[in-house]
Amino acid sequence: MKWLFAIAFALVLSACTTTTKPANNFAIGIVSSGDFQLIQPGAKTYAWHPKSGVAYVESGVSKKTLKHVFNEAISKSLEEKGYQRVSLKQQPNFIVGYGVAVESELNDDDLFDKTQLATGIPASDFGNAEQKGTIFIAMYNYPLMELKWRALAQGAAAPELEPEKSEERIKSYVDTMLKEMPVAQ
Repeated sequence: MKWLFAIAFALVLSACTTTTKPANNFAIGIVSSGDFQLIQPGAKTYAWHPKSGVAYVESGVSKKTLKHVFNEAISKSLEEKGYQRVSLKQQPNFIVGYGVAVESELNDDDLFDKTQLATGIPASDFGNAEQKGTIFIAMYNYPLMELKWRALAQGAAAPELEPEKSEERIKSYVDTMLKEMPVAQ
């Protein structure tokens, strides 16, 4: 009888407890697909994809400045790995393309349709951000330009920052996205 009373008491106490769901606070979410086998031993050169630098951003943002900032960030990251940028005419070892977007201009469903990648993380999980910013980087073999590797990163959009003031943050996101890329041999 005492054990029956103990079980009933435990059930009553467990019914009175509440658990709070921990808040997520991601700095960046990344998903990738493919591998870096497109980069053969001895490969040291890359070129920009002809359609690289597409930007789905709000009208007040300079797309030209944004493209410059992302070109620099990706170029520096690849240079640190030993790769040199050349023109397509110089027959690079591989091709790199990228695009950027904010959620208000290109939502997750449209992003998935274009990239076949999704992080599945809502904007609210990025430090209570109002919307997400997205970076998409893709690598293609040359000369066939077949997509071989791609990554999508999402984090809190910071529209209050000028692109030039975001350079360090953007570079760190690019470095994280390209972390698994082999160093040029």
